[in-house]
Amino acid sequence: MGEGDRPNVDTKEPLAARVVPNIATFAVDDGFWYSIPDHLAGDIQTGSIVRVPLGGRRVRGWVVETSSNREGKLKEIAGVSGAVAVFDNRLLRTLMWAAQHYVAPISVLLGKATPPNLPKPIPVATTSDLSLQPGEHPILDLAVAAASGERRPSRVVLGRWQPLDWLDSLAPIVEVGRSAMVIAASAAEVDRICKRARPIYGEALVQIASTRDAEVTRGWELAQTPGRIVVGTPRVSTWMVGGLSLLVVLEEGRRAMKDRQTPTVHVREVVRKRSLIEGCAVAFFGPTPSVEVLSAGAEVTRVGNRAWALVEIVDRSDEAPGSGQLSSSVVAAIRAMVDAKQRSFVFTSHRMIDQIVREINARLGAPVAGIASSASPVTVGTERDLAGLRPVSLTVATNIDGMLLGPGYRTGEEALRQLARLANSLKPGSGHRMMVQTFDVASPLVQALRKGDPIPYLERVLVERAKTGVPPATDMIAVEVRGELPDGLDLELRELPDALVMGPIELEQGRRWLLEGDLGEARSALRQLARRWRDSGSTVRIDADPIDF
Repeated sequence: MGEGDRPNVDTKEPLAARVVPNIATFAVDDGFWYSIPDHLAGDIQTGSIVRVPLGGRRVRGWVVETSSNREGKLKEIAGVSGAVAVFDNRLLRTLMWAAQHYVAPISVLLGKATPPNLPKPIPVATTSDLSLQPGEHPILDLAVAAASGERRPSRVVLGRWQPLDWLDSLAPIVEVGRSAMVIAASAAEVDRICKRARPIYGEALVQIASTRDAEVTRGWELAQTPGRIVVGTPRVSTWMVGGLSLLVVLEEGRRAMKDRQTPTVHVREVVRKRSLIEGCAVAFFGPTPSVEVLSAGAEVTRVGNRAWALVEIVDRSDEAPGSGQLSSSVVAAIRAMVDAKQRSFVFTSHRMIDQIVREINARLGAPVAGIASSASPVTVGTERDLAGLRPVSLTVATNIDGMLLGPGYRTGEEALRQLARLANSLKPGSGHRMMVQTFDVASPLVQALRKGDPIPYLERVLVERAKTGVPPATDMIAVEVRGELPDGLDLELRELPDALVMGPIELEQGRRWLLEGDLGEARSALRQLARRWRDSGSTVRIDADPIDF
């Protein structure tokens, strides 16, 4: 950790440390001061994992501050666990912000920055010099700027990341002994990226996709040495990385980029905060940026003329009722792919999978279709099947009109994002196509799909959001309380400052409210309410920036 990362302003040996215990409760947010015994004085700094006495037992915790001027009698730190600090002062600022923004105990966020096992001494880099000549790509000039320490605004790189021809554009960062982090939504995608990157970067590549604690901890240890390309799933967004200069987030709008359980941390927001505090560059790479990124004024650059492959629109408005879920032209296209021994993927809702499998098999007169996990030449599945889908020759969206009928305010944005992913699941080259069925060929969504450009559509969505007063035009938090509901709960929520409270709606064994407005002060007050409700035995879930109502 550099001198600028030290929380102390004087040069005296710290005599005391403020420690946040590893207990998932708001009650320990402020931490407790402990004296540092002489034999540990050189081993304790911000981010150190220590053992401290608390309530008659010893617990593990994190040092968040040290001081050489603390007076009064304090209990001593019992020991240091692990050989290195797990965060520095700059990352701590991001974690503290996230705890406030997502209305979560600070200890939970510190835990997200900590590897599952106690880290060992940081290994020395053994990577060899790189001699690459990266091709032209919008990420290259960002990497060159990051390598020189030049600050750049966040950038949207609009296009397909799947060809992976951009990976060698990260070389300028590694060549000067700095690091880059690439965040993908799934372990399958991390594995695919690393298979392409390993021949380029060798031992400089650090892959984080395993669920095994020992492997994850080893990856965290390797990431502390500068001169790395760290590729991982969303969990790595809160990790300290040695010499971090560039963050590349792939398809930041996907649901997998946001934790479902409290705290509902979103990779996009953590990365944006880290960029401001740590000065590292950020590239949001994918075919459909979120409206949150666009509303923040991110610079947009393009890879190619289209953000996704060509789309064929199938107009079903003149078809007779009862003609089935698939048009005759779609069935003919599927038949042609089966005859050519090429694979097809049909995209639908979860409840329609079995029905469409039966219809394809009936209309083709052979058992050629199956669910997405099968080895059938025609597979039928949903969005969750796209991450592990091998490139296919034909993709079909059965009913894009129905995708716009879901609850919530993000249906249009979500539909475009899913359909762009579907289009980009095609094999490269000619002879492969995506077919989209619709009863409204003039809809803005259909026009965006035809043009291969999401920006006009998303700008339209932004205007509509501003008119209706939903994010990103305003803040929104969903609050769910289950179990024994405390007396006066509804009134306490309605007294939160600057918050418009909607609800409650009844849930199984509980209720749900939606808070809207400028919720900065409300977040602080909500922390105290959530603490009291949980202490009374209620189960509380707080969803900051909810994707759905």
